Amino acid sequence: MQTNTIKKEEFSRNADDLVKHTFNTFDFYTNSADEPSDRLKAVAVTLRDDGYHIEDEPCVIIEEELSEYHVDDYRFDIWQTVNSYKSFEHSDREYTVMTDSEADKAWDESLDSYLDECVLSEIPEGVRHYFDEEKWKDDAKIDGRGHSLNHYDGGEEEANINDVDYYIYRRN
Repeated sequence: MQTNTIKKEEFSRNADDLVKHTFNTFDFYTNSADEPSDRLKAVAVTLRDDGYHIEDEPCVIIEEELSEYHVDDYRFDIWQTVNSYKSFEHSDREYTVMTDSEADKAWDESLDSYLDECVLSEIPEGVRHYFDEEKWKDDAKIDGRGHSLNHYDGGEEEANINDVDYYIYRRN
């Protein structure tokens, strides 16, 4: 891992404050001089494999703050170029990175939420007890986790970093 520190001052969303990193031949910038987390490296591998380069300018990957409430809060915003990041344009892509068990838990939560908000709310109270939620979830799982967790195209990317499999889902 090669790290070139541009400037070690308080982060102010300025291209001069970004730090260039290289992981597996993929250059990218972050807002921290710290060694990128394995989850961030998993995103970098996914972007490298996806050929995510604009005019050979490395992209910017920013790890969002994690909340204590949701399992899928390992989110990363991806800006196409340093210039788009510096100009406060919206990020082009948002990714969530999870381990296998985290993805399974988020998948169950997503299906439960869909059941509560969309399916069960449409079934009259008097016949709701005839509906088998577990069988419905088993059928819904045929499409795979990406169908519920990847809001962009339903895909699931995988990257192995330090002998841990991470699963990457695009959110937008």
